[in-house]
Amino acid sequence: MSSHSHDDSSVGDADKKGLPGQTFNSEKTSVAEGVATTTNPEYGRYLDLHGQFEGVGKKKLLRKLDLRLLPTLSVLYLLCSLDKSNAGNAKIFGFREAANMTPTQFNLGLMVFFFSYGLWEPISNVLLRRLGPKIWFPVIVTAWGTITVLTCLVRSFGSFIAVRLALGIAEAGLYPGSYFILSMWYTPRELATRMAIFYGANTAAGAFSGVIAYGIGHLDGAHGFSAWEWLFIIEGVITIGIGLMTFMFLPHFPHQYDEKRTTKWLTPDELEYAKLRVKYVAGPDAPTYKFQWSDVFAAAKDRKTWLMMMMFWWGGSIPTYSLSYTLPTMVKNLGYSAIQAQAMTTPPYIFATIVCVLNGWLSDRFQRRYVSIMTCYCVGLAGIITLWVSVHYPSVSGVSYFAIFVAAAGYSAQAPIVGAWASNNIPNPSKRAASIGLLMLFGSVGGGGIGSNIYLEEQAPTYPLGFGFSVGATVLGAMIPATVHWWLLKRDNERKEGMDREQVLAEHTPEELSKMEEYSPLYRYVL
Repeated sequence: MSSHSHDDSSVGDADKKGLPGQTFNSEKTSVAEGVATTTNPEYGRYLDLHGQFEGVGKKKLLRKLDLRLLPTLSVLYLLCSLDKSNAGNAKIFGFREAANMTPTQFNLGLMVFFFSYGLWEPISNVLLRRLGPKIWFPVIVTAWGTITVLTCLVRSFGSFIAVRLALGIAEAGLYPGSYFILSMWYTPRELATRMAIFYGANTAAGAFSGVIAYGIGHLDGAHGFSAWEWLFIIEGVITIGIGLMTFMFLPHFPHQYDEKRTTKWLTPDELEYAKLRVKYVAGPDAPTYKFQWSDVFAAAKDRKTWLMMMMFWWGGSIPTYSLSYTLPTMVKNLGYSAIQAQAMTTPPYIFATIVCVLNGWLSDRFQRRYVSIMTCYCVGLAGIITLWVSVHYPSVSGVSYFAIFVAAAGYSAQAPIVGAWASNNIPNPSKRAASIGLLMLFGSVGGGGIGSNIYLEEQAPTYPLGFGFSVGATVLGAMIPATVHWWLLKRDNERKEGMDREQVLAEHTPEELSKMEEYSPLYRYVL
């Protein structure tokens, strides 16, 4: 990779900020860039466009990207989260009894979803990389919408298992795919805020699910359908409709546009700059945009993938999924009716959405991913411990309800920063897509599979296994790996900073440095 980033500032300013991939001597950087411009005309074109767009032009471009990408992906993720977790809402309306399932069978049905979901995530990201979002996303969205509608026909444990496995395959591509799409349009310094806004749709889904379930609860018996059947039908039909509209609203990857494939939502110069600014964010030695299976294998062998996977798995998926599936029942146990409990789940998720976006903005503002993530773990941990203690005392139900706010906010806010941190430090698009898919594979299978089974119905309302497991998973499985990951990246940066830049440039050609990617002596990791 190159020695310098032009993303947010001039050469001198960037050198002072410590951006990934930078050098610390702007005079030497200018000489190197002058050589690179003569040998790489496309990079020269990028420098020209960067000068033209700096300031107002760049803000206008980002506004266009935000208005096109964020609402579309956020709505899709909102629907994905609703359709994934609506079984918990349907349970309160008698779905488990109507489908002739025991509590254990219902939990197993929730768990198998994550096996097909997780196993298909890296495959879906590879297909997204090959087909592009404009083709792949409408297919998977309409597919899971159809499956959601068909869930109203479930009348046995076996049919519930079949539906959940199919739903897992269909929904698998949305979450990791959206992270990858955002990383193809935004530079590393812009990612966390956008990922937080996108991920906010997941926490907002918790709020919407309660409101929707509250409204649908009053349809019980209408036209011969029970409330839980209406829940699946209405949410599924809405998903199908929006899935078909996705083809019109979601753009291709920026590098897929050429002379034959054009677009009207960006001017030609805006499109070219959008493409080149991400490609050359770390300097003239850009990563390849050609798909290679070797990049997939490289992601599987990279320690960064596995340490980030631990964080996503133990500190994100387990507490988040366990809360989303158990929260309606947990609130009901505080003394509210079934319909009231659905509505009472809304405020904690609204609060979590606000905290999630705010944390993403702060993480981008100060470029401190580790600090942002650890703060989230501490907040989530404080909430879950408070809840664990307070549920033993029915007289302090208000404290328990407040603790739900804190736990939901902490555990929700960490997820987009984990995704941004992973994307920041893997410049190769194919390797980045594979790495995100792999870390989410294990995070989803392990986190969802465990999270949906640790809050046992027979242990309500104190849930000793659920609370104890969540606390242990956060500390041992997430906070420790996050600290190890940060320390190893910091050590690598310090080792590279001790190298002589002129000697590195004398010993390696630009092509060799480009092939080294983040392992180049000139590349700096985001901490």
